[in-house]
Amino acid sequence: MKVSERSKYFFNPNLMDPYKLNSNVVVVKLNGKDVFCDPGTPFTPFGMLTWSETGVKGLRLDKDGGSWIETPIPQSSASQIARTAKLTLSETGDLEGKLTITFTGIEALERRLQERNEDEADRKKFLEDEARQYTPAAIEVELTNKPDWNSSASALNAEYKLKIPGWVAGAGRRALLPVGIFSATEKNVFEHTERVHPIYFEYTSEKLDDVSISLPLGWQVSSLPSAQDKDSKVVRYVLKAENDKNTVHLNRQLSIDLLMLDSKYYPALRNFFQLVRTGDEEQVVLQPIGARASNQ
Repeated sequence: MKVSERSKYFFNPNLMDPYKLNSNVVVVKLNGKDVFCDPGTPFTPFGMLTWSETGVKGLRLDKDGGSWIETPIPQSSASQIARTAKLTLSETGDLEGKLTITFTGIEALERRLQERNEDEADRKKFLEDEARQYTPAAIEVELTNKPDWNSSASALNAEYKLKIPGWVAGAGRRALLPVGIFSATEKNVFEHTERVHPIYFEYTSEKLDDVSISLPLGWQVSSLPSAQDKDSKVVRYVLKAENDKNTVHLNRQLSIDLLMLDSKYYPALRNFFQLVRTGDEEQVVLQPIGARASNQ
């Protein structure tokens, strides 16, 4: 199948410009269904295309000359950034522990392609910088494993030693723990009130956060933010904070299941991301054990 990469063109078959059909994919019939593959691109798993080859019309060649068909658009869950952290809160408000980031699908493929010709030192710095950009505070981070850069496996795993100094701030006899630990990349998205051009996402994707924070001895949870589930079909935001045996569990999901959106829908999309920012700014309130009784 001859296709036109979205990274270079927005192809229109009616214009009959064959020079814009600049890439090849293979269509395999498996159990009666079409499976689209790109064996010519390094590290691409079976049944997956690069982002620029998804959701595009192309010419499927056959003995009768060919027919126009469209490559599929994967669900957001097929390309994830999953961040799992097991952290401990110190008496001075620092968070410290282990962070694992698992890139899957297109998220993994893009990083493997970007670092294909780099050495180990550059790849280590690349992944450490990646972790830094997620946190809206200065952090200390060190990659502790050696990810499999040369594989066509769906997942790319990075493990870190992480410290976030001063993440929890005191307020009298209380301490405030912001829930948006990995929310930095959403803080300034769609801030402007007006939009002239359509909104374009390169590919559908999803971010999943699972964070456990062990509290210091003598402290307890006073209040938790309300659970949120903002589902607009093509975008979804979920936030949940729970307390279990003096451990705070934070779960966050942000799913983007669209590629192109007309500018007339921009206000709705902007309102959604404002809700995301508001949710990420929520806080867990902590206090010393026995503080309520002593205040009464």
